[in-house]
Amino acid sequence: MNPTLTCPSGAAGRRRQVPLLPRRRNGKVRPASGRAIVVAVSAALRLHAFGLAALGALTSILMITPVLPLDLDRRGLPPLHVGGVVGAMSLALVITELLALAATSRIGRRWAAAIAFGGSAVMLAWFPHISSLGILYLNRLTFGAVRGLLWPVLFAEVADAASPERRAGAFAVFWLYFGVGQLIGPALGGWLADHVSLAAPFYGAAALSVLTLPATLAIRSHRDAPDAGNPVAALRDLLRRSPAVSRSWALTACNTIAFSVYATFLPLHAASRGVSAQAIGLIYTGAALAFIAGQEVLRRTARRRSAERFVAPAFIARGIGVAVTPFLPSFWPLLLVNAGAAALGAAIPNALSTRIAAQAPPGLLVAAMGGFNAAADLGFFVGPAAGGALAGAGLVWAFLMVLPVTAAALALLLTDQPVRDHRREEQGEVGHGVPEEADR
Repeated sequence: MNPTLTCPSGAAGRRRQVPLLPRRRNGKVRPASGRAIVVAVSAALRLHAFGLAALGALTSILMITPVLPLDLDRRGLPPLHVGGVVGAMSLALVITELLALAATSRIGRRWAAAIAFGGSAVMLAWFPHISSLGILYLNRLTFGAVRGLLWPVLFAEVADAASPERRAGAFAVFWLYFGVGQLIGPALGGWLADHVSLAAPFYGAAALSVLTLPATLAIRSHRDAPDAGNPVAALRDLLRRSPAVSRSWALTACNTIAFSVYATFLPLHAASRGVSAQAIGLIYTGAALAFIAGQEVLRRTARRRSAERFVAPAFIARGIGVAVTPFLPSFWPLLLVNAGAAALGAAIPNALSTRIAAQAPPGLLVAAMGGFNAAADLGFFVGPAAGGALAGAGLVWAFLMVLPVTAAALALLLTDQPVRDHRREEQGEVGHGVPEEADR
């Protein structure tokens, strides 16, 4: 079977299937058209550019993740405010991501992404110079507000770039870049903290945000639904037409609550066991390597085995891995347990992002992906904030809170309904063409 590429044709915006491999007619082999090859290469490059933007954004965040709790602890903040300052960014992200459609409908997707990177650089570089608790909260809230413009745009661009049957593979490629960011960020941040200063990771993350700006050129300047009006109305319309989206958002929040508890309180537990900042960074790095391996397996098997099949076991592995962390006494057990949980948990974001892309009606993809990222960041806020409150009675309670969260996720999965792909059902709403690379 000759794989095809979906590309624009005609002023009406209709799309035609262009074969990518040589074609046979009357017994003779005819090569694929030059246009098809150029479009295929362009589509692949755009997908990787989206991945590079995600790589830069995630690396810059994770460079400060291992050292942020240590920096706040050094300032003398109690666990309640450590969790609060860490989680403040995610609270702002939730609001901005839910309202991202308002920004992209006025300034376009590309400018929204550029503002996200530029504003992040300013907030990151400013953070080490702050001495007031209130300004620390303000900085993190502003950081989250500008960064929240980025993720709905990137996820919508990836979903738009792939036809429905290739979307899972495209998201697997995209999540691979996330894994690389998880690999580089903590290790680099931990090394800078140990060999330079606790402030150095913030300056490095700011510089990386600036260096990633050129990747936004691959994002279309497309303005989403310029006549849509209030983005809140778009969210209401989304939930009316596809109520199952809200369940996918709830599962996303459950996943990130568990992950954020691990990411926030692991450094405090590990430091209490004599593990250095650099070694803590290596624990994150080991988990990132395992996540990358999991995504690569999912990418290679996307056409044969859906990541959906592994979501329930992945939630169980993630929950148990986080819950046992405070009982692990040293570097190697911490590394191995968290790497195992990360490898198995790789199926969760892949499956949920693909599921939401399928559930979103045409024209509401940015709203759906905004809700997806907002749900994720709500979890990133609830995890540190609730964990910080529980940690006042002992750090172990912050980790154990993931057990009821995991139970809630399993309850949602047990009562789940089959995914209905709105984007397959609506005529003309197919991708811009990600080539077979995303599926192999």
